[in-house]
Amino acid sequence: MEKIEIKNEKRFYTVTDFYAALGGIVTKSKIYRMIDAGEIPVRRIGKKIVIPADWVNAYISAPCIAVKKIRAERKAS
Repeated sequence: MEKIEIKNEKRFYTVTDFYAALGGIVTKSKIYRMIDAGEIPVRRIGKKIVIPADWVNAYISAPCIAVKKIRAERKAS
């Protein structure tokens, strides 16, 4: 029988985890607004909102997109 290795990698991030992973570039309330606007994919487990780790990793690995978007929003307001 083949031994199956289970990796202990994160599959989901909470909003607080995502906020910490971004290093405080955006506020938690901004993250919630992005979720409400459909810009961040989420899953709801009961009342808990979680963000798929694959999406978080892709988002973090392309920080120029996040920074450009934040700067554009600041100029618009």
